[in-house]
Amino acid sequence: MAIKKRHSRPTAKRRRAPVTAQGPLGPSVTKASSVATSDLTSSVFQHADPLLALKLLTPKDAETTSTTSSLLAVKGSQSASRQKSSLATAQLIRRYHTLNKELSKCLTKLNNNAGNGTKSELSIARRSTPDQTAKELSRIAEIRKEMDDLGGLDMYQKASTLGQSKQRGGDSSKWLIPVLESCRPNMNKKTDPPLRLLDVGALSPHNYKRYSSWITTTPIDLNPQDPLITKMDFLEMPIPPKQDQLFDIVCLSLVVNFVGDPAQRGEILRRSAKFLVPGTGILFLVLPLPCIQNSRYMDHELLMEMMASLGYTTLVNHHFAKKLVYYAFQLDRGPGSSLKKVQPFSKKLRHDKPNRNK
Repeated sequence: MAIKKRHSRPTAKRRRAPVTAQGPLGPSVTKASSVATSDLTSSVFQHADPLLALKLLTPKDAETTSTTSSLLAVKGSQSASRQKSSLATAQLIRRYHTLNKELSKCLTKLNNNAGNGTKSELSIARRSTPDQTAKELSRIAEIRKEMDDLGGLDMYQKASTLGQSKQRGGDSSKWLIPVLESCRPNMNKKTDPPLRLLDVGALSPHNYKRYSSWITTTPIDLNPQDPLITKMDFLEMPIPPKQDQLFDIVCLSLVVNFVGDPAQRGEILRRSAKFLVPGTGILFLVLPLPCIQNSRYMDHELLMEMMASLGYTTLVNHHFAKKLVYYAFQLDRGPGSSLKKVQPFSKKLRHDKPNRNK
């Protein structure tokens, strides 16, 4: 008779309870959890903020040590500080814009009272009483004082420079480069003559530094924040007398909207065409998005009409971002055409809604 072999049952091994690791994070972190997260945290420590690793190593519902809590609290306070700084910068820029616009309106009224201006403006000005004129002068003094209290144009420029820093999203020139490359697909960046770029209202002379092999930049501004930027008013800048002195690109990034007087805004756009090479010149125009999408008097269609009347009949590209709108226009007028006779555009209500900007 065959004898069946008895197979002994394997005894189950007892699992040891994880041994508590006594370390800088306290007894709440076990060896098991420490081993499980070692690969993750090592990469976090190498490539990111160590405080993120501290968060990953700290189990939920565990009491953190005073050191960890302090570090996380500092991190949180730094983040809150950056948010407050960004908010304060934006508020300063907006307030300065508002004051500058109101100042331009007050000065225009006084200029009309003095006998300068259009017939309709002068007829309105003649109805102004001495008391109204005195009130305008008083308001002008108040506006200028508040602008000085904000730090004046110098502080506005510093705030704008901070606003275009890498931590706040960078400058708007990064949108222009791909557009220029698409306009000149056959350009040899190493051997062809570099493109000449006029950067009006430049906050930094280094916006196009990394493209210096094929772009030569001339930065100008009313109140330069860098010695490499030329102090110059674009409205008074001499027009290049020769064809080879014209520019291939003119940049008006957040320039037109800064000017409070509508007539001067139009003059800036009209004048830009005199600095560009006809047929190939590119105007880079950047505006706050509300100027186009939330205005009572301006929208995308009207801007297209205005630019076409100035010779910018080709819209190369445009982009509506979260806060800004980017335009790249090509100057298509012939060399012999004149910009002296430009279709006038009067201020007319286009969008009558209560939430629209005035």
